[in-house]
Amino acid sequence: MARTNDNGGPTSFITGYHAIEEYVRKSGNGLVLHAALKNRRILEITRLAAGSGIPVQWTDAKYLDSLPLAGAHRGLVLELRSAPLSRHATFEDFLAHPRGSGALLAALDGVTDVHNLGALVRSADLFGVDALIVPGRRNARDSDIVANISSGASAFVPLFEVTNLVRALEQMKKAGFWIYGADMDGQPAAQSGLNGNAVLVLGSEGKGLSRLVRETCDVLIRIPTRGHIDSLNVSVAGGILMYEIRRQQGWPGEELNHKGEK
Repeated sequence: MARTNDNGGPTSFITGYHAIEEYVRKSGNGLVLHAALKNRRILEITRLAAGSGIPVQWTDAKYLDSLPLAGAHRGLVLELRSAPLSRHATFEDFLAHPRGSGALLAALDGVTDVHNLGALVRSADLFGVDALIVPGRRNARDSDIVANISSGASAFVPLFEVTNLVRALEQMKKAGFWIYGADMDGQPAAQSGLNGNAVLVLGSEGKGLSRLVRETCDVLIRIPTRGHIDSLNVSVAGGILMYEIRRQQGWPGEELNHKGEK
């Protein structure tokens, strides 16, 4: 959950030792670590924070209980004062930045469940997705919950919020991206020639892609299945398709190792 900080901007509070550690490793401005216990794990993270120049404030559990948290704090809370996750100030600036072939973006159309968003952020980090694009309406956007669910991966995947997804997709086309929409009526992803700069568009589990978004896509792709359930969970499907696009792109840059690391 978020509240307003002294500078007038939103503040989020992140719990979960692993998520906090990943944010601390990334470092950056606007982070404050609040600790109320001195167990081994918390002491490790507070030392890491102090070494990165992140303020550590020792307090008590009563104070942590008073914060608008999404879950149990276990004696440690990271305060994140809203700041861009990308060095690019805006989505337009990001698109204007020169890039070679093999870029991969993911755009979400009506993914309202924060648990799905958190899982997608985690897959996006594992498969080196360059950015996530979400519309300002009809999509999950609760950053602290997402940070916890993604195990801190949201510290590494830039997320851009756009006013109109169709307009943003058209901008991506003009910037040299092919738009691939995940749709049950699409062609098998493995046979779709997913090369060059790509945008993977994922819709809601119930309705899938909205009509205008579907019409804006260059190609509709699907994951062939043979079970009895109608469709995959959107976060599962997103991870599979991210992998497939990267595979067909030839793993631009360094190939991922068995741990998902570059």
